[in-house]
Amino acid sequence: KKMTVAVLKERLKSLGVANAVFQKMRKADLIELLASELQRDRADTIMDDVQETDAEMPCTELGSSEEQCTILILDEHLQRFPFESMDMFAGKAVTRVPSLPFVFATLMERESLSVDPARISYVLDPESNLSETASNLGPALNNLASSRGWEWNGVIGEMPTAKFMTETLQREHGMFLYCGHGGGEKFFSRSQVEEIMTSRNDGVRGCRPPVVLMGCSSGKLQSVNCPKENRTSEACPIYYEPEGIALSYLIAGAPCVVGNLWDVTDRDIDRYCLTLIEDFVKGQGESLAKCVAEARRACKLRYIVGSAPICYGVPLKCSPR
Repeated sequence: KKMTVAVLKERLKSLGVANAVFQKMRKADLIELLASELQRDRADTIMDDVQETDAEMPCTELGSSEEQCTILILDEHLQRFPFESMDMFAGKAVTRVPSLPFVFATLMERESLSVDPARISYVLDPESNLSETASNLGPALNNLASSRGWEWNGVIGEMPTAKFMTETLQREHGMFLYCGHGGGEKFFSRSQVEEIMTSRNDGVRGCRPPVVLMGCSSGKLQSVNCPKENRTSEACPIYYEPEGIALSYLIAGAPCVVGNLWDVTDRDIDRYCLTLIEDFVKGQGESLAKCVAEARRACKLRYIVGSAPICYGVPLKCSPR
């Protein structure tokens, strides 16, 4: 139907806009007002659906816990900044999501937001060129698990097989830790991660455990058409939504993904990583998102390295043992 002035006014009336508001408007102004009203009407519909769905959501840990979480939804210009390191968020659970449906999908797909500390798997230095990371974190993680009677599956100093990664990422109530370069794309690509999304036959996304990626820029999202030599939005307009390995894990179904916004030093991020895992597996009721915030204390470079780790998704906790 052609959008004449009469049709535009008719649509506005159907949305409950009073005649006095648009009676003397020109066509361009009518179109702008209609777009605004349609957006507002859509937002109201979504919120109504959320309220109706809230009572049916099987996952209740977030509502019953005293811990509160702030969820940030940032656009392509703001997502590069470490808002989580502001004083107002110090020691608090803060996560990021591209949009609210990521939160709703995770809550509706799961009966529990918890991790079994005995089901942690890890990959350390798969390219075998970070010897200090392997020699420091390997024994530390092994001692942490053995002191509590757990047997964690780990691969150190070599590339994990596709079978190892697939089984790890499909394991219920587990957790995957990676310490190496980037987000581990060299041994398990983004396309392989996203393929896990459809690995189940019940309509639920296939990636089940939270993912901790401690490599350089593993949590960074960037538009594919923004050249590396000139990253400013003024010189290079961003035409595509930012993307990255962290977002691929979220799309595949991971409830929570921890990654770094920029490049970090290995020794400081190793200290951070070990503190994060130790705090989380204590099972004292603190979520992974809050542990991400509190583990910043371990870094000597408090802002250069300590502000890099951020958390995507929804907060989840470690089951007490």
